[in-house]
Amino acid sequence: MKKSLKKTLLCTALVVTPIIYTYNVNQDLHKELSNLKTQNRKQQEIIKQFEREQTEMKKDLKEIEVKINESEVRLRQRFDREIEGIEEQIKRIKQMREKYKNNYMYSFEGVVTAYSPYEESTGKSPDDPDFKVTASGTIATQGRTIAMDKIFPFGTLVKIEGFDEVFRVEDRGFKIKGNSVDVYFEDVDDAIKFGKQKRKIYVIKLGKGIDKHN
Repeated sequence: MKKSLKKTLLCTALVVTPIIYTYNVNQDLHKELSNLKTQNRKQQEIIKQFEREQTEMKKDLKEIEVKINESEVRLRQRFDREIEGIEEQIKRIKQMREKYKNNYMYSFEGVVTAYSPYEESTGKSPDDPDFKVTASGTIATQGRTIAMDKIFPFGTLVKIEGFDEVFRVEDRGFKIKGNSVDVYFEDVDDAIKFGKQKRKIYVIKLGKGIDKHN
């Protein structure tokens, strides 16, 4: 009887042990599979997040590209307008030079000096409301504005030896008398460098005064 019981228990152990082992293995595999699924979900989320960021980045890059293209177009248009303006100005200067090349009323030997819009010449500072405003009411412009004696009405056109431009009398100066001419320069250093020189002055046309709004 005892031998039969032992044999039965041994057989039972031989059957149950593999089952328990298999169960434990299955449990471990199930846990491992669950962990793998969790990791896979996390990886999928990371991939989706990366794809979303890539999409946003592409969108941002596209917007930047559009803005760059728009800026290039605006700059090109502005540059073209400025070039056209410069070319038109050169054309007008050439036309004026040709028109008045040998056509003047009279000439004389004059003393030519230079002035700038700053305190050294005009006693005005950039904060002054009349800064750069001439005695005739115009805005002083290099290559156009000169100051002469009152015997030369505002608007008188003058050619000065050594200059390509045709100047216009737009300003006065308490030291500018008789045959003196004061040439306007934007930069004070250029005015100082020019100094005081004797030049031939050609009066092309006497003016009739300049409206302050011109």
